[in-house]
Amino acid sequence: MLEQQFRLLTGFSPLSWQARLFSKFFERGCLPAALDIPTGLGKTAVMALWLIARAQGVKLPRRLVYVVDRRAVVDQATEIAVLLREKLNSPEAADLKKALKLGDRSLPISTLRGQHVDKREWLEDPSSPAIIVGTVDMIGSRLLFEGYGVSRKMRPYHAGLLGADTLVVLDEAHLVPPFEKLLEAIEQGSEQFAARVETDRKHVPPFRLLSLSATGRERAGTVFRLEDSDIKHDGNVKQRLGAKKSVTIIPVNDGKLEDVLAEQAWALAGNGKSPIRCLVYCDKRETAENTKAAIQSLAKEDKKLGRPEVGPAI
Repeated sequence: MLEQQFRLLTGFSPLSWQARLFSKFFERGCLPAALDIPTGLGKTAVMALWLIARAQGVKLPRRLVYVVDRRAVVDQATEIAVLLREKLNSPEAADLKKALKLGDRSLPISTLRGQHVDKREWLEDPSSPAIIVGTVDMIGSRLLFEGYGVSRKMRPYHAGLLGADTLVVLDEAHLVPPFEKLLEAIEQGSEQFAARVETDRKHVPPFRLLSLSATGRERAGTVFRLEDSDIKHDGNVKQRLGAKKSVTIIPVNDGKLEDVLAEQAWALAGNGKSPIRCLVYCDKRETAENTKAAIQSLAKEDKKLGRPEVGPAI
């Protein structure tokens, strides 16, 4: 059943480790403390596994909060969540959507990051499953009753909905150990943070944390990792791990760094003739902004050089 439903939601068959993670943990509602999987092997598929487990009646938190301390990755994770919603709305996924008890509604998805308007879909119906994607500061401030851009009257609502019946998936956890410790304290601090009366605590669904990393970090509890069988018997995993990676060092010399970066990116695109995806990493915001401007300048029409205007998606 996992094979069929996973393919329905993602368009792909689950990798060996994804199927093993589901059968060993998600299917039983007993999640590991951390997921230590190399980069490029589909850790964001946790969203799809969570949806499938919920649809199968497994008692997992009804809200999944995907947190990562990089805006670009937040946007990427949002795109994956939106894709899952679109697949759920297809006629082929009618049974899966019905099992999630969404009715005629779409799966609520909200993105919480700076300079991004929260559509607040996740607040409309607290009984509905929902995916919230956000940065550390936006999610952390809400958990601490100090939500950025949230009115004082609404802050307790945000804190309450994020602090109960929620699975927080902390991507690249090695980058934010203090925040990971905060989430661990919330997860394990039922005596300190939960209802004072023992009988009342039973009525509040738990807060769960799943840390994601690719650095071999340890965390108290069970850590899920690749096994030899995942590499030997799964051609996709073996191919991705064994893919050739090369580095070419180009000296800047007397030129400006941003101009050199822009020229190299432009050359990879065949001077604007070939559609490609190119990531340009800079260690300073100013350099990144200047590089963007330089690429846009190269993409402008130049009649003297016989160059048509190109519209880069930056």
